[in-house]
Amino acid sequence: MQKKILFTCLTVLLPLVSFAAPRPVVTLSLGSDRTNVYSTKSITLIPPFQNSYLGTNHYDTEGVIALFAGAESAFCHNWAVQYGLSYFQSSSFGANGNVYQFSDPAFNNLTYQYQIQSRRLYFESKLSPAIQKIWHPYVSAGVGGALNKAYAYIEKPLTSDAVPMAQPFGSHNTKSFTYMAGLGVDVDLGEHVRAGIGYRFADLGHASLGVTPLQSSTNTISNTHLHTNEYLVQFSYVG
Repeated sequence: MQKKILFTCLTVLLPLVSFAAPRPVVTLSLGSDRTNVYSTKSITLIPPFQNSYLGTNHYDTEGVIALFAGAESAFCHNWAVQYGLSYFQSSSFGANGNVYQFSDPAFNNLTYQYQIQSRRLYFESKLSPAIQKIWHPYVSAGVGGALNKAYAYIEKPLTSDAVPMAQPFGSHNTKSFTYMAGLGVDVDLGEHVRAGIGYRFADLGHASLGVTPLQSSTNTISNTHLHTNEYLVQFSYVG
């Protein structure tokens, strides 16, 4: 049954695909990532005492740069599909919050902050028609892997008698599955050059700090899902 379905799909799709040689494509993207970095954790440092780390629920907007390298194939007369690999790197997002010592709001004597940097590698595809020969509205999707680094944890006292952690949570790299989906439009500026704008929603996966020598557990401050809204300006060379 599966072989019959595959054969039927190939029979329908192959006549639609142009047998012209694929055109190489290189795209540079610049823009911004708007990401929610909220996280709240309770961590045992010295049993049975816990500290609660209550993150500030906020969005942080940072710059992003990306490079795509792949190919474009034409099909169905005015349609084309691009496919290839893309690399994205964001500037560091800032996470912050309050420390409740002994998990007691009465001991809200410290604030904390740390940084998260995300790097992603996608297998990406873009589907677009050609309108009036120069406009290329598109939808895009991609899956891949992310390397998210959480680092530079520091605490600041709110009162004169508060003492920040002597040995802070360490830096840590987290590998995570990532995916994205988006839409936008490109326009031909010449025979081989296009410019465009686009929006993408991406799940960057999770990130977490390392542990501190002061704690007896392995729990640490972490961000389960880093969801980002990307707004991009793109410049492409199409061979």
